[in-house]
Amino acid sequence: MSDQSNGHPDLSRRSMLLGGSAAAITAAFTGPITAMANTIDQGYNASCSPADASALVTSPYGPTAPVNDMVTGLPLIELPAGFSYKSYGWRGDVMSDGLPTPGNHDGMGVVVSRRVGRSNEIILVRNHEQSTSTNAANIIGGSRSNVAKYDTGLTGSDYQIGGNTNLVFRDGNWAESYATFGGIYRPCAGGASSWGSWLSNEEIGSNAISSEGKKHGYIFEIPADTSLNAANVNPIRDMGRMAHEASALDPDTGYWYLTEDAGNANTLYRFLPNNINGGLGSLHEGGRLQGLAVRGRPGADLRFPTLCQEFQCDWVEIADPDADRASMSTSVGTVTGSGPFRGAYANGGAIFGANEGCWVANGVVFFTDKATSSATSSLPARAGVIWALDLSTLVLKAIFVSRDRVVGNSPDNICVSPRGGLLFNEDGGNSSPTSQPIPSQDLKVLTPAGNSYIFARNNYNFTRAQLDAVGKTGATTGNQRNTEWAGSVFSPDGRVLFVNIYTGVTLAITGPWTKGSL
Repeated sequence: MSDQSNGHPDLSRRSMLLGGSAAAITAAFTGPITAMANTIDQGYNASCSPADASALVTSPYGPTAPVNDMVTGLPLIELPAGFSYKSYGWRGDVMSDGLPTPGNHDGMGVVVSRRVGRSNEIILVRNHEQSTSTNAANIIGGSRSNVAKYDTGLTGSDYQIGGNTNLVFRDGNWAESYATFGGIYRPCAGGASSWGSWLSNEEIGSNAISSEGKKHGYIFEIPADTSLNAANVNPIRDMGRMAHEASALDPDTGYWYLTEDAGNANTLYRFLPNNINGGLGSLHEGGRLQGLAVRGRPGADLRFPTLCQEFQCDWVEIADPDADRASMSTSVGTVTGSGPFRGAYANGGAIFGANEGCWVANGVVFFTDKATSSATSSLPARAGVIWALDLSTLVLKAIFVSRDRVVGNSPDNICVSPRGGLLFNEDGGNSSPTSQPIPSQDLKVLTPAGNSYIFARNNYNFTRAQLDAVGKTGATTGNQRNTEWAGSVFSPDGRVLFVNIYTGVTLAITGPWTKGSL
């Protein structure tokens, strides 16, 4: 049944924010997320122009062309005129701790922005979406006792080798990197807190138990400086066991919004911490997990909206966020659902295709559904959706609907710039539905009317000799242009866009942002 008391903002909690605990809340929620969220224009909701689907429009930044990396001289990406970038943390590069940089660069966030003496320093945490290996030595940080690890046991014949590295960007240049967490499975997206940490989210649906008695599919917290505070090896169980994607904090309430990448068996989730004051380790104190439902339509199928279509929603309770996944019958067929989805659906939870990126700004939750499929006799084509949930009204609106990979190709990670522009990272292929061949994956920008334009293109295509000549002996060779973008996030001042090419390189992009909406 619907939790009407939480269908709209919790007035008792908002009163507390304005009352005696306001100072504590304000102290907890300072940092890059708050700085961004307080400057966002809600134009994406107000200006959406109804249509069947979105269109690709001309970029205000101008056309893209290959641009040479300022570090290696290689043309890794295409950018508009006036933009430049510096690469760092290539797969195989030796980090500051002497370990090789892991590959599969995925979700990433700014967790600290500060002054250190006369320097400006930004600390980021980066996910490495690695899965399993039969060799324990491949666990990130496996050879170092000072790198926290969740699970070093065998699940079947495999070790879980994914994890995290932390990066330091100082005075406009990359400064250092080091391993911070290991022993988890495919940390895909995640999300930054406002107290100097990152949530690293496992993307796996499984009931398997390792030789150390551990299950996977959890969220873990990684501090900005693990020399001061080691990462907590205990999962945040109340945030659910499922194929996690992104986590996004609403600094106004202390609530978190979570996505799950489980085909036709997922919804948007909300986590209400017991300790809304925040702080390192506060999420381990537990809380309530809820799922999104369309009011009056239990089990609503939201996989095929039209542009600007709206739904009035509520939150429903999830009894056991750590329950096993199991086969279940739904309004869209028989699926295998995680414990959280089973709990949400039992109380009327809605169904999406495959939710991925998530970002909260100025009282709106933006999240993506990256599911793709060709048109059938009864259903339209789909190549990705971006949703906006207004937290003051709980009205859900489809603010971007792609039926053609040229317009938007499986939007995955997203971010909102301090100037209010929404950037999405493509993670699709070049198969149907598409009106023309797809040469590369793009970074695209969402317009207020609900259309998209190209900001950057993946241009990674190098031989072994080219890479070895610039010292990238561990880097991936060949044409990687259709490899996904991931982990986009702006510096709090909006001057730098940090982003990953999943193949295994991190970029810091700068340029004339004010020419467009980013």
